[in-house]
Amino acid sequence: MTALVCGNVLLTVVLLATFFVTWRLTRQVRRLFREVAPAGALTGSKGPQPGDTCPSGPFRLLNGAAFSPADGREATLLLFVSATCPVSRKIIPIAQDFCRKERVDLIFAGDDASEVQQRFAQQSGVKADHFVNDSVIGRVLEVDKLPAAFLLSSEGVILSRGLVNSREHLESLLNAWESGFTTVQDYITHRKQQKIQTV
Repeated sequence: MTALVCGNVLLTVVLLATFFVTWRLTRQVRRLFREVAPAGALTGSKGPQPGDTCPSGPFRLLNGAAFSPADGREATLLLFVSATCPVSRKIIPIAQDFCRKERVDLIFAGDDASEVQQRFAQQSGVKADHFVNDSVIGRVLEVDKLPAAFLLSSEGVILSRGLVNSREHLESLLNAWESGFTTVQDYITHRKQQKIQTV
């Protein structure tokens, strides 16, 4: 009988110790998440920045129609991709799913030869009326690395921009716009300044 009581007491102590360790660990993980900076799309200093107006075009779509960033749509994600870029192939289905769930229009852009672009769009499951095939827009926006993304307002104003190769990068473009910070880097700088002021 005594052994049974001792066993129950020992089990209770171990259980309470487990609860305490779990509680401490949860607090540490929460603190770690507050300290770790979010992984955002890398924003370059070249070319038009958030707040600037995207060139109005019109630019040629693969189906021969014209596309203008300031055509009164909802927010539009303009994603520059290429048939020769393996990361572009990876990001296309991710961007399609992301924009469908976030209710953001998605327009792809590139400047390959028309036949190459048509084949690439078919292989990637992109409709011809959602693919800009025009070298001018890339030059004006100074796109030098792929895949590059620009989140545009219905008036064609750049809300956020950056290089994207994951869903988290795409989310960071929306987060930057919704939070009022043009980039995640601005958010990190703001957090550091807040810490300095509170010290």
